[in-house]
Amino acid sequence: MLLAVCAWVAGAQIKSPAQIAAETAAPDPSSITVPVERRVLSSEVIVRGTVRYGSPQPVVLATSTLKQNSAASGGTDIVTTRPRRGARVGEGSLAMSVSGRPVFVLRGGQPSHRDIQPGSRGQDVRQLETALARMGFAPGRVDGRYDGATGSAVARWYERAGWTPFGATDTQLDQLRAARAAASAARDAYLQSQITARGATPAEIAQARIDLQTARDAVVTAEHDLSSQARSVALALANERRDNALAAADTALKRAAVNKALDAQVEAQRNLATAPPDTTPAELAALQSAVRAATDDVAVAQADLSASASSTRATRAAGRDAVAKARADRRRAERALPNARRQVRLATQRLRIMKNPANNDLHRLVIQAAGQEARSTQREVSRLARRIGVSVPADEVLFFNTLPLRVDSVRVRRGDPVSGRVMTVSNSRLAIDSSLSLADAKLVRPGARVTIEEPDLGIKTTGVVSQVADSPGTHKVEQGRVYVAITPRSAPAQLVGASVKLTIAVKSTDEAVLSVPITALTVGADGNSRVQVQRRGGGSEYVSVDPGLAAQGLVEIKPVRGALNAGDLVIVGKRDGTAGSGAPPASNAGNGATGGSGSTGSTGSTGSTGSNGSNGSRGATGATGSTGGSQRSGATGGTSPGSSGATP
Repeated sequence: MLLAVCAWVAGAQIKSPAQIAAETAAPDPSSITVPVERRVLSSEVIVRGTVRYGSPQPVVLATSTLKQNSAASGGTDIVTTRPRRGARVGEGSLAMSVSGRPVFVLRGGQPSHRDIQPGSRGQDVRQLETALARMGFAPGRVDGRYDGATGSAVARWYERAGWTPFGATDTQLDQLRAARAAASAARDAYLQSQITARGATPAEIAQARIDLQTARDAVVTAEHDLSSQARSVALALANERRDNALAAADTALKRAAVNKALDAQVEAQRNLATAPPDTTPAELAALQSAVRAATDDVAVAQADLSASASSTRATRAAGRDAVAKARADRRRAERALPNARRQVRLATQRLRIMKNPANNDLHRLVIQAAGQEARSTQREVSRLARRIGVSVPADEVLFFNTLPLRVDSVRVRRGDPVSGRVMTVSNSRLAIDSSLSLADAKLVRPGARVTIEEPDLGIKTTGVVSQVADSPGTHKVEQGRVYVAITPRSAPAQLVGASVKLTIAVKSTDEAVLSVPITALTVGADGNSRVQVQRRGGGSEYVSVDPGLAAQGLVEIKPVRGALNAGDLVIVGKRDGTAGSGAPPASNAGNGATGGSGSTGSTGSTGSTGSNGSNGSRGATGATGSTGGSQRSGATGGTSPGSSGATP
């Protein structure tokens, strides 16, 4: 009985090969599908960049001829209030003060290069009028002419800011007083010539002799003044040549310093690049420090060269102004000499008439000449009076193309004489410096869209490529890379100095298009591209498409024959128990599909008991599932080993 039971149990556990194959067979294969999406596709270049403030530019104050001619000027401009580093300056704001006078900031494309005063005309006057109008100080008609309305607006602007407008200089007042004296003398001569028509007394004749001698003395003075002014012109020209030569020599010296610093930088970089493998950390740190120091020396030398170039331009402008002033004084002396000689002739004729009053024709000519002289001198008084009024000295205004600006660095301290660069400013907008490989540089163009990310600060914004260098190795980047500048559309100041991720779109569909994974595309017998679309009810059909831009594992498609819409399912592969088909990358790159699990091997039967009981047979090993395809990371098909047969 016992033997019968054991035999029955053993028989129940024994399976035929066909039964085992049926139990371990893989399930029917099924399709792997992904939905058609409508999205913007773009191929990208990804690099990192460093954020900074943009468009640095040195600031040099122009030279004011008005102040040089003023007796109140000590001859040297002294910084009384220095610029404040990090300050934000906008239109109409005060940047600094020099010798107790303000230096304002205005928006304009032409730098300040001359004094703007009554009677001035030009583009600099127009941009001053435009700035006054923007700030709410009506300058009258914006026509590039500095008239009374413009001067009144300038006066209101200065007073609103708490400063006294710059009025007439002592030199201008002296010129006006001299002209008025000449006009008064001419009027007196005219009146006296009329009086002599009634006959002259001995006292009047004596006074006429004195007037004649005074007129002759005036001629001598005018001749001496003309000779002196001619020497002044020659001296101004000589000073201009000397100052220009000194400025050019200084610029050449600074340029040589830049070249020397560049050579030292190249040498330091070469020493670091050729350091042997057994270089100690301390020696390596010293080499790196030498490279940084050399780089800083290059920046300082280049800044000095820029300041020297600006100083050279200012020196040349000052020389031109000095020569122009000397020539103007000479022309004034040249005009004064004929006037003095006319006064001698008038005085001579007047004395002659007084001695011989019967000559009425001569007397009439004297009266006419005296009247002409009186009118001429009065016109000169009017001309000088029109030029005297509120002015804008060249060193009291700074014009910049864009505002506001940020003061990056300050080169002067309180009490320093003003010479060369006083500060460096930059746009308050941010800029990003980066570099591209030579291959990527061929793809990136100015104006390309850029996504800017700083995950640690949680900042994500956009921008555009503003510059791509023409050749590699410029703007302090490596020789094998090309400099690129990015301008963010909006970015907080806390990004300054941060290293950010830059994703540059080098090619884009610009608008949302139908897209599928690249592996969904197949080629039909006619050579055309197609996708297999799974329809409701389990059926499928092929839709011919025209592929477009491929990026990020996806491809743009346009249906040519057949219907295809966003959300339709396209087949990208098959999955079964033997081999899991991998799904290609999709828009939201998730895990790949999991391959089917292998079935478990059957248990071996137990050997029957005998005198020498044999071992039961080992159970079959379960099939191993293959690895599923990956998108970001493909999942692995499951495996299950067969169990061991029992042993007696």
